[in-house]
Parts: sequence; C-alpha cells; structure tokens
Amino acid sequence: MSTNTNNETMQTVTRRVDAAVIGSGFAGLSAAYEAAKLGKRVLLIDKMPNPGGNSVMNAGQIAAVGSPNQEKAGIKDSVELMKQDMLDAGVSLNHPNLLEKMISQSWDTVKWTMTEFGIQYRDRLTQMGGHSVPRTLSTMNHSGRDIIDPMLSKIQYMPNVKLEMNTKFERFILEKNDENGQDEVAGIKVSHNGVTQDVICDKGVILASGGFSADIPFRKIQVPTFGEKVMSTNQPGATAEVIKESLKISALPVQLSHIQLGPWTSPDESGFGLAPYSLLITLCTHTDGIIIDPDTSTRFVNELGNRYERSMAILKMGHPVVCMTDSEGAKHSLEKDLTKLEPTLKAHNSIEEVAEEYGMDPIVLRETIDKYNASVAMGEDEDFGKLLREDAAPLVKFPFYSVRLWPKVHHCMGGLHINSDAQVMHVDGYPIKGLFAAGEVTGGVHGGDRLGSCATLDCISFGRIAGKNVATFNKKKEGDLHNVAT
Repeated sequence: MSTNTNNETMQTVTRRVDAAVIGSGFAGLSAAYEAAKLGKRVLLIDKMPNPGGNSVMNAGQIAAVGSPNQEKAGIKDSVELMKQDMLDAGVSLNHPNLLEKMISQSWDTVKWTMTEFGIQYRDRLTQMGGHSVPRTLSTMNHSGRDIIDPMLSKIQYMPNVKLEMNTKFERFILEKNDENGQDEVAGIKVSHNGVTQDVICDKGVILASGGFSADIPFRKIQVPTFGEKVMSTNQPGATAEVIKESLKISALPVQLSHIQLGPWTSPDESGFGLAPYSLLITLCTHTDGIIIDPDTSTRFVNELGNRYERSMAILKMGHPVVCMTDSEGAKHSLEKDLTKLEPTLKAHNSIEEVAEEYGMDPIVLRETIDKYNASVAMGEDEDFGKLLREDAAPLVKFPFYSVRLWPKVHHCMGGLHINSDAQVMHVDGYPIKGLFAAGEVTGGVHGGDRLGSCATLDCISFGRIAGKNVATFNKKKEGDLHNVAT
C-alpha cells in the first residue's frame, strides 16, 4: 500500500476498523448505527468536544409524505408534489435522482427513528415555508436533541462502535488500484490529544461533517458578500476542512456558492438566537404571524414563502424588519414563559405600542393588520398569496409579540457530489472507491435553496444509505455494492 504520508512531529499509531464516520450529527449517527447493525466495527469521530454538531440546534422537524398525521388531517400529498416543491425552491438545480430516493423513503425514514430509537412526534403538522401542504412532523420538544440524544444513547451501548470526540480529521490515506491506476480511500489520518493516528478502513470512510457556514474565509470565496459582517446560525465547528481535503483527492464539488440565509433570525441575538427558535411555529415559519417593514408599516412578503424569497425580500429593505403575532399565536411557542425571551422578544398591549417601539405609523399599521385579518376571514391572501390554514386566526388578542428580523447564514446547499448510493464522485465521473458521504457536506439534494425540515430528512436518509452501503462494500471488486434495501 502506498500512502500519502508526511513527516510527523507527533507520535503516530495505526489502528484498523471496518468503517470510519466523520461527524456525529444526524447523518453521522444514522450511518454509524446502520453499519454497526450489520456487524461492522465503526469508529465515529468528531473534532468538537460534544457530539451532535448543528443537529442539536435543529428544531426537531422532519418532512415526510404519507404520514398518518396527514391522513388523519385529510391532507393530500405525494412524492411528486414534495419533489416539485423542492425543485421550485431549488430553482431546478436539485439532482432528481437524489430527490426521488430521499422523498420516496421519507415516511419510512421517520418510522425508522420511531421504531429504532423511540422518538415521538407531535400530532399537529407544521406548514413550513415553500411547502404546498403541511407535511412537517415535529418532535415533542421541537429540538434536534429529541433525535440526537436517543441515537447517542443507543449507539454508545453498541460494542462495535467507538465514539471519539476532540478527534480531528487531517487527511485521507490513499492506495493505488493496481488494475486501473485510480486512487482509492484506504483510511484517514486523524489527530487526538497530541497523537496522530492512521486509521485503516477495510470497508470505507463516511463523510458526515456538515457544512461550512461558520468558515468565513471559505464561505467568502464562494459568496464574497457573505464575509465577516454576515452572522451565522451555526456552531463554530461548521468549517470546510473535510470538503477541502476531499477536493485534493479530486472529489467533485457541486453548487458550493449556494449558501442559504435564515430569514427568521434576529440581529439582537448572536448565533441562532433564542427568541426565533422558541417561537419557531409562530415567528419563524410565520404561520400565525406577519412581517412588517417598519419604514412603511406594511407587509411586503409572503410569510410562508421559501427561505430565499423571504431573505431576499428582507435584505432588499436594507434594514431589520419586524415579525409579529398575537397572544393566540404565541400559544404555540415552545417557551411558555415568554418573559424568558426578553429583551429580543417585545410584548405590546396595543397597536400603538407596537408602532411606538419601531417608529411605525400607527394608523397605517392598524390598516395593515385589519387587511390581513380580513384575508384570514376570507381564507385567501390576495396581496402576497400566503397559504392560510383552516385554523388560521386573526391577529386580535393582546398582548402582541414581536421580534426584529435580519437574515444570517444558515445552511450550505452545495458540497460534494454523491450518487444515489451515497458514494462520493470523482471529477472524472466515477465513484471514489471507499468514500461515502451524507448530509450537509454533500450537494445536489436541495439545489439553489433548501426548504425547512428537509435537511433532517436528507441527513438521516442518506446517512442510513451510506451506513448500509459501506458495510456491504467490497473493495476487492470494482464498485461492488451488495444493494442492501435502503
């Protein structure tokens, strides 16, 4: 075996496993679990001190077609409808083979989380922006931890899985295929507590390291305007080193410049923030609220438009805008004690108080609210085409609650190109032998813009596919996957 080694200043040890998984979020845990269930020895690493990555900051929401929740609510949905919704949001840059694979398995994926890990979901479906119908299930606490923690609990008791934190991926170990001369991934070089390890992987390596929203230099190369002044919702470990090392071995990148802004974040908080997260149903998806331009005291966008539409509309204003709901809408808040969300969240006992807080015209603001309430009564938003649910309520009950909004970098749609078996593709069009990937480190699923609750589905679906396929992969045979049902 010829390896890409350099002189090392640290102690180096060698270990052998069947598969190494880089990243401990939804994708990484799903991959590790499936590979381990098939009897493989799995090393699961993460450079951060705590597991979960961005997934622990997730709102615990996952889109699915054909759930019993939809059937009970009389909601008509289909694989083709969800696929079209994602294509519309992604401006048809989505890779159809990946969409079809993911969406066709969506309810089975949710069921898997329930049967394997005991994860519970609320009965009420959420209408996320850009989705034609309500299809998003939410965990009981609307938190990614509702999924991550049960996964971790089960995986940590699997004798053939070893989870190692504070362990950083450095580069790939390659070997040359004697028959075709192509480089194949034989393992990875990692560092942990001053020790460098050569991890030889008999089956393969799975990349589940997430996106690069917190990597300002790399992000700025893709989109020059997304520099230091643009905040991110992500945890500090969301950086690009795995992608960069993959590019060095000729992995094919796809759509790296497609970086999503979250339209529901507040400039009054750092990172993701507490108030928008806690009020996700009402103030983030805007099902029960409206967004107002404080300069004109009027609505200016479909509050249930996709994230790109809303972000661009807000940025066009050139200043933070105001999202608002009433006390009835606020009943859906995750945080029942709304005083805990102050001072980002403001409470108002009259329309005049709202106007005074944000320098609005109280007469125009009242007219705006009255017009919206009339639309709710008619069941149709003639101004912006917002989808009004049958249980939509007018904004009439005080106190009203408001949050200032300004977009932050949230998700990277682009990444490494994979096929529907989760194999990473070479720039010359063939799978890189021994290398798989899943989740936000990949590109192609979401195209130009991602719909809310589809990332969780993406991560778990392709994490499972990668885990099953790495377990059955035969390096000795060219591209041999045993086609385990996924």
